Amino acid sequence: MPLPARVQTLVIGTLRGSLAAVATAAAVSMTGSMTGRSAQSPPTDAQLAALSTRTVALGATTSRRVEHVPVEVYVARVLSGEGEPNAPEATQHALAVAIRTYTVFNTGRHARQGFDLCDAVHCQVPRAAARDSARSAAVATAGQILTYRGAPAEIFYSASCGGRSEVAEAVWPGTSHPYLRARKDDVHDEDMPWMLEMSLAELQGHMERSGFSGTLTNVQIKGRTKSDRVSVLELSGMRPGRITSYQFRAAIGTTVLRSTAFSVKKKDERLQFTGRGYGHGVGMCVIGAGRRARRGESMSEILSAYYPGLKIERLAP
Repeated sequence: MPLPARVQTLVIGTLRGSLAAVATAAAVSMTGSMTGRSAQSPPTDAQLAALSTRTVALGATTSRRVEHVPVEVYVARVLSGEGEPNAPEATQHALAVAIRTYTVFNTGRHARQGFDLCDAVHCQVPRAAARDSARSAAVATAGQILTYRGAPAEIFYSASCGGRSEVAEAVWPGTSHPYLRARKDDVHDEDMPWMLEMSLAELQGHMERSGFSGTLTNVQIKGRTKSDRVSVLELSGMRPGRITSYQFRAAIGTTVLRSTAFSVKKKDERLQFTGRGYGHGVGMCVIGAGRRARRGESMSEILSAYYPGLKIERLAP
């Protein structure tokens, strides 16, 4: 895995001034084709390609086609797929850095299949074409990644932590980093909980398709993580009789059961789930990052809040 070049380190939390302006100036200096470009004219994929230090072999999950995408083009496309369309500039810059970091750390994740990253939620979800604002964010942060002890950091992000982030090892056992801990995110205090209702028969069908057998009579929570998310559930009347929360969510559908931060009650032959957040909750919260930017936090402050102790460094050319 390539390591960052010997460049000046920008420590998150101590960075002052407009990092976006500095990054943009640095990016412009990397390619003469961008010099003199009108401030109103959005960057193109060709200009992003000129700023790219490497390519990403992107595997399509449906067609199995492999596309070799310049990394900055890929960052802009993923930002268009994973980020909020009208997010503030600081949010888009912070997420662009996170996306690039994830990309560099996970390059070769699908090496056995002949590519680096897939285009599904298993890796990151890019759009076929990037938004203008996403291209601008990629230019402004070109080459910047988060590092831990001089190497690209292993990081994660999700749509919404619901007010409290999750520890990495609760989702991926064996993945433990001091910068990926459970902590309160104070921009979610006014969030409304989500609700899901499902019959026992419908849930039993989901469990049967996941290899369980028997007649489901109830679901009870039997363990929680440090962030108060569900860790284990008991499936009364089924074999096996227990399931992890992440297997449970996957069996129902991750867009149906939005997160593992929920409670459950049985009423007659139906189950009522009440929860918060959307996604695994580890690392940066995309919705939270948007709210932080709107209350005045900079890119570096947002990254510091979600990845404390990491540094911003630039990739080797």
